Amino acid sequence: MRKAVIMVLLLLPTLMMASPESEKKKQLNVLRERMQRVEKTISLSQLSQSKEEKALKKVDKALSESTKKLHFLNKKLSDTQQKIKRLQQQQVELKEGIKEQKNLLGEQLKSAYFMGKQQRVKLLLNQQDPDRMSRIMQYYDYFNQARIKSVQTLEEDIQQLSLLEAALADKRRDLASFVEAKRAENKKLVESKKVRKTVLAQLHKKITNSSQELAELKENEKRLTSLLASIRQAINDIPILDQKNKPFHRLKGKMNWPVKGRIRNRFGSARKSGSYDGVVISASEGTTIRSISHGRVVYADWLRGYGLLIIVDHGSKYMSLYAFNEGLYKEVGDWVEVGETIATVGVSGGQQKAGLYFSIRKNGKPVNPVHWCRAAKKGRVG
Repeated sequence: MRKAVIMVLLLLPTLMMASPESEKKKQLNVLRERMQRVEKTISLSQLSQSKEEKALKKVDKALSESTKKLHFLNKKLSDTQQKIKRLQQQQVELKEGIKEQKNLLGEQLKSAYFMGKQQRVKLLLNQQDPDRMSRIMQYYDYFNQARIKSVQTLEEDIQQLSLLEAALADKRRDLASFVEAKRAENKKLVESKKVRKTVLAQLHKKITNSSQELAELKENEKRLTSLLASIRQAINDIPILDQKNKPFHRLKGKMNWPVKGRIRNRFGSARKSGSYDGVVISASEGTTIRSISHGRVVYADWLRGYGLLIIVDHGSKYMSLYAFNEGLYKEVGDWVEVGETIATVGVSGGQQKAGLYFSIRKNGKPVNPVHWCRAAKKGRVG
């Protein structure tokens, strides 16, 4: 009894320690709760939006939702088609196997028929050659056992084929359902794009002069700076502990660009509100955007002036920002690996041309992405 008590006391600290999974879950809950507060604050700062800006936000988010649904529907379609292909291959193999078993069974029955001309009773009564009789009796037993086994295998394969055909029918119904859902989502996407075109025309018509546009740009930049400061404060005591991946600063100059395209606006180049604090890469709408490194999503929402924005925390006070997106595929708290799809290129936030706003921040301050990603070739990246 005393030994058992001592063992429990020794193991108590270990038992009281939280498992890595429960710790991760706790961190995720804390992160999401804090980011909800950050998003609420940002939403309050955007209450002064005009009617047109509110309409733009609504349509951008509707487009993002449709794009996200289509992304997952396409994945389901692809997976289902692959499953159907595998089931069809199994079906062909089973049918060939059943055909071979039937042929084999037919041969066995034919052999049994010829051997059956000397019935067992006749052989038992035939005392001329006892050794020969013993061998023939053994052959009878072998043939009977082989026939029984062949019949059992055939029955099992026929039953398996029946189950396989039922599974195939189910997968074909799933496929038809996904195709129909995709058609409906595509229709919603097209309608939302028409609405956005009208909203954009109204929004640009409202900006009557360059001073008004300049004020708007400066306000947008101020809002982003405020957001980043709030995020840094919210995640300050939620570190990224990961031994599998290299620290972000050690990847300088070696990372792939998030998207393929041509740099339209370079870091530090002049703009009405000062200079660009990131790069804008021209790319077609719907082009896949990939994370430049391992990290955790800390923001995935609409921000005035930047449209659909996703921010990834890479640890060591580094973050990467991806804006003007058409669709966001990740949520706050999601972990992403290097090269993982996180969004698609768009024109959200009131942009005239499709492209990606991409920025890297250290302690909230912008650094030139050209120094961190692989060398551009004649202005093209990716």
